[in-house]
Amino acid sequence: MLGGFPKKDRILVFGAGSGGANFYKRNRSRYQVLGFIDNNQARQQETLFGKPIHGPHQLATLGYDKIIIASDYFREIHPQLISLGIPEKSIEIFNAQVQPEFNLRQRLMSTLWHQANELICRAEGPLSALVFWFTYKGWQRSAQPIKRRKLQWLDQTSEFHAHTFRGALETTVQGPTLVGQPPIPTPVTLPAVELHRFVDGRVGTVSRSVELRDGRVIVERVTTTTPRNADYSVAHLHYHGETLALVRSSEPELLEKGVLINGCSETNYYHWVLEILSQLQFIAELPAHYDDYPILISRHCEKIPSIKALFDTLDIGRPVVFLDTLSRYEVRDLLLITAPNNMIPNFKNSVSNTTASNFARPESVAYLRERGLSLLGPGTRAPTPRRVFLARKGFLRRYNQDEVIALLQEAGFVPVYLEDLDFTEQIATLAHAEMIAGPTGAAWTNLLFAAPGAKALCWMAEEYGQLSCFSNLASMVGVDMEFITFPTGAQDSRELYYKSYQLDITHVRAWLHRHVGIEGNA
Repeated sequence: MLGGFPKKDRILVFGAGSGGANFYKRNRSRYQVLGFIDNNQARQQETLFGKPIHGPHQLATLGYDKIIIASDYFREIHPQLISLGIPEKSIEIFNAQVQPEFNLRQRLMSTLWHQANELICRAEGPLSALVFWFTYKGWQRSAQPIKRRKLQWLDQTSEFHAHTFRGALETTVQGPTLVGQPPIPTPVTLPAVELHRFVDGRVGTVSRSVELRDGRVIVERVTTTTPRNADYSVAHLHYHGETLALVRSSEPELLEKGVLINGCSETNYYHWVLEILSQLQFIAELPAHYDDYPILISRHCEKIPSIKALFDTLDIGRPVVFLDTLSRYEVRDLLLITAPNNMIPNFKNSVSNTTASNFARPESVAYLRERGLSLLGPGTRAPTPRRVFLARKGFLRRYNQDEVIALLQEAGFVPVYLEDLDFTEQIATLAHAEMIAGPTGAAWTNLLFAAPGAKALCWMAEEYGQLSCFSNLASMVGVDMEFITFPTGAQDSRELYYKSYQLDITHVRAWLHRHVGIEGNA
């Protein structure tokens, strides 16, 4: 190498799906990418961008400087690598270390990739067919080739409708209230909660889409708002427009029948509780001729202790078939319950939440709250603090937490890492707290169990816009929740999920002064 040019780290990218592909496109000029690692045996021994895809068992025979995890399943992959003897210092998480500069070439390539997909999914024709071939010719030789399908929104068809549990509901959604400002609810019409029935529907654990044999993909969307940049692509749904979609096609496992209970994430606590488990409220109301249909749900339901604990309180009363993340399934007789609570999972190119991008049914929130609080016994109050700081560990959205902890401790707040508590302790902590503070994140889902009249402070990146999932929960259970916002410079919602930041604690101090009567001193 010529003098003056720094040597690039030789890396392996763990994840050969969309996360790995996105990482490679953004960072291939920064690193010497040797190849990819993936747990999916069907992908091993294939190539991606001309680079080999290895299995984790091959790591001992490979030379590299570091492994970068580019997958939503980093919480499982990180300990997996440690168990294989990979040193901690050799492991990084994609976007936990997003480069400060996102240069012009990278922006251009990202924009061109989105524009190519938009063209492919806008309409069929010679030009889009040519762009499709040029963009995805390497995938066509894969065990999971990309195919273009006709897209149909579930709310725009009655073809598969089998039963209505609840009709449409006129209500409101409460957006985030900035400190010192009055809350202003947004009127919305919530969609009906319905049962749909499909023949030979192909599905996965984390996509609210059903691929049919006739070449259509039926997709559930958030109907309270329909921005064109809403992105429902996840897992096998690779990309979509308004009328066409790109789908990863692979040989499915066959199941006779079942009720699919899933969402757009199986690792995020909020999505699990509000969007996935809430569907189980309506199992007892299924028409009698579906009594022998088992529940089809992700195996992560058994792996995440808090989700398992809540799931066990729901008294399903029918067999459960646990589905694997890496598999696709073709269900001969498939039932799908529309989500009683829902939110747009991601956005294309930009982050642009409106208050109505998220909604929840009051009945559904009350159902989940009652089931969780039923776990509390008479001895759960004593060890829980009255003022709780929701502290964070790990890789996501790192910030000056130690500085914040020092300030809050002076006001009597106790740092609590909810992931270190069992589910009953998590519920008790929020149920008995008088004041709660912390950064936006899935831990705020436990507002479901908070006491009416509690006060809460959350800081949230301003790029999230009017993200209302937690403010709406707070409003429904009677918590006085206020927000501090700050800029991060994130370019899209996926980057924002990881992006580090620096919080100006003078805003936290001002909130403490107003509610606790201190200037940062005990």
